[in-house]
Amino acid sequence: MIRPFGLRDVLTIKQLQSQSVSFDLRRLLLCSSPPLRSALVGYFSRYHWGAVTCVSDGRDGQPSGFCQVYPRENRPEWELARLAPSLDECPGAGELWIKLLASLIVQGAERGVLRIMARATEDAEVEDLFRGAGFAVVARKEVFVSTDRPSPAPRPRGLRRYVDQDRGAVEHLQRQVVPQLAQRAQDVVRYGCSGASVGPLVPVSTEGYVWTEKQRLVGYLGITSSSRGSWIEVLVRPEYRADALPHIRYVLTRARRSGVRPIYCPVPDYIAGIGWLLRTLGFQSYTRQAIMVAQTLARVRSREQVVVPGLQGSVDVSAP
Repeated sequence: MIRPFGLRDVLTIKQLQSQSVSFDLRRLLLCSSPPLRSALVGYFSRYHWGAVTCVSDGRDGQPSGFCQVYPRENRPEWELARLAPSLDECPGAGELWIKLLASLIVQGAERGVLRIMARATEDAEVEDLFRGAGFAVVARKEVFVSTDRPSPAPRPRGLRRYVDQDRGAVEHLQRQVVPQLAQRAQDVVRYGCSGASVGPLVPVSTEGYVWTEKQRLVGYLGITSSSRGSWIEVLVRPEYRADALPHIRYVLTRARRSGVRPIYCPVPDYIAGIGWLLRTLGFQSYTRQAIMVAQTLARVRSREQVVVPGLQGSVDVSAP
């Protein structure tokens, strides 16, 4: 039986959390907390903070397990955070994963959630399981990492701090650069860890920069930082990517200003050229990800009986 997390499930989560698999690398690296803590925070805050957690109690012949998602602030979406147990730890975990994910989709639809996102390390078995639960791969990314301290770099001409008034222009840039399939899945630049998801658990800071040429926005670079490291988002028009090196170098100095910590940068396969620039700056490949999405709600056509006032009940259509 799969049900929402309750206090009676504390022991189950505690026993399984070391066997769980993470599906949101950015959260894991920057602002993740133990699954039990996230479940309790979500439960007591009525999911204003923490995670939405579902538990399989193992009473129906299936192994015990759980899944967690984080709501995305101001969006009708969930981000899959964890599944347990791992496929390596439990022979029957694959079938349980499908049931847990299917349960999430139903619960999401009941709560008005439109889609569930999952960012998994590329693995054929995992992708097949997610497809069996209704997910589809919408993009693939390579995540790079650097632990080097960059040399001081001046701010390039045309690069300035992001302000709220830039949101419309950045979203327009995303619509032009990001493939339509990834746009529909909302796999776009994220402006830091969601406050509704993280809450007081791990403090994070965010800042962004916009790159303009001739009063036209041609790029966006964002930084999310915590005591554990920094995560950089880069979005640049194709015709300007060859010139992005000084802009990325400057943002790296901003990410490093409070000490030496790992810096991570995801590069979608549809943004060619940025990976080469990162390698020039000393980055190395960290992992590859498959970005998957499940749509929980879909529009369907429906027919309703049309009643004409004054005629209702006045026509006899019975045979003579």
